[in-house]
Amino acid sequence: MQRFLVPNRGSSIRLLGPSWRAAREKLLGMVHEDYQLMAIIGRAGTGKTTLLLSLEGIGDGIFMYADMTEVKDRDLSAIVSTVFADNIREVREIQEKLKRMSIKGLLKAFAKAGPDEVVESAKLKPMETLKLLNDAVELLGMAPLVIGIDEGLLSQDDPRSMDFINAIHAFRNNMQAIPSTKIIITLLPDVVNLISKIDTPLFDILRLGAITLPDYVTPEDLKEVAQEYGLGKTELSKIEALGPLTMRQLICLMNTKMDIIKCGIDTAGEISIE
Repeated sequence: MQRFLVPNRGSSIRLLGPSWRAAREKLLGMVHEDYQLMAIIGRAGTGKTTLLLSLEGIGDGIFMYADMTEVKDRDLSAIVSTVFADNIREVREIQEKLKRMSIKGLLKAFAKAGPDEVVESAKLKPMETLKLLNDAVELLGMAPLVIGIDEGLLSQDDPRSMDFINAIHAFRNNMQAIPSTKIIITLLPDVVNLISKIDTPLFDILRLGAITLPDYVTPEDLKEVAQEYGLGKTELSKIEALGPLTMRQLICLMNTKMDIIKCGIDTAGEISIE
């Protein structure tokens, strides 16, 4: 999966392209403005995953990333259990901090549960387990809990799309129970169109917190990427001649130097970046 993040000085990460940095700033603004359900919308190759991953280390709060692309099911149980399984180290750190506090009841039991027990609980009682995580983050003063659910490959023709839409609706219906949790979902445009047809209330909520990524890089984005990779005017002109490119295609060209076929570019011409 091609990502267009580059290391900056220190441990921070810089997102290439002014269009994508603007999208990140908008997304961060919504997180800080207490939006709870957000969506990153874009066609394949526009950088939904990259934008989501750029939120790692956002400062205050905790970021948990769940990659759904290799998970078989798409219902609420599968999504929440994947969140816990993919971030079990962070969950364990939260549990250890809880153990050092004087707590009782369900949170005490949550703190003592082993990794397999936590993931199994998330499968059997997804919203209840997510609420425990939300409450733990609140109690420890670590809020907000930002959960990125990466599902940018699921199309409306996939039979699992209805399970996924129902899961998003379940998150929407339970937001009041998890006030310190922010959920960001990646979606293809056709799935958003399906939601607009079959679940208008959910569509209206998603529309309020939606970031739509540009289909193709702008000249300003291209110039910055070329500068980052040290390309001259001649090489830049060759790339411009290929026509509109997604960010994934552009970064692929930078990394492969010449493989337009591998980068999924439909052209009869050839490119060679020296």
